[in-house]
Amino acid sequence: MRRTSRRTLLQALVAASVQGLARRASAADVSVPIGLQSELIGKIAAFDRAFKARSGALARLIVAYKGGDSARVGRQMAEALQRLPDVAGLPKTVETLDWSGPEALLAAVRARPTALLYLSVGLEAEGPAIAAALSGTDVLSIGATGAIAERGACAGFELEEGKPKIYVNLRVAKAQKVDFRAELLRLVKLV
Repeated sequence: MRRTSRRTLLQALVAASVQGLARRASAADVSVPIGLQSELIGKIAAFDRAFKARSGALARLIVAYKGGDSARVGRQMAEALQRLPDVAGLPKTVETLDWSGPEALLAAVRARPTALLYLSVGLEAEGPAIAAALSGTDVLSIGATGAIAERGACAGFELEEGKPKIYVNLRVAKAQKVDFRAELLRLVKLV
């Protein structure tokens, strides 16, 4: 009997260790694949009534990231957005921005008309500062995760029950002059 309990204990410890490693490994990654996120970004932009007016003839997209995994995900998103033929029916330009603070992010957005700002993983804790800095600007901010949307972006992505879900923060969207069509709001999770 003692051997069985020791075996059970060892199996439980191994299982807990594997789960802990898996959680740490995936914490730096996105739950919704980058390629799918880029496609969903195009669809979200099409549901923003102000997107074309904000863009003009060319939609300027900025991908913001910190170092490490955030930069890796940010570069992957920039490449995926480059591969899209257009965004909401408009030709686009994609730029990257290494995070140095909310003020620098605001300056980049205000430098030229910016249609969309993508916030990579690792910027979740910066969400409230980003929301405060971008309040009153005219930009659609989309986070790599639902946590970024909950904390300060107009939208973000998560997997729920194995399916991608778009999170929308209406308070932030309103502050950033984003006006989503009701058809989109019926399909998303409001946070």
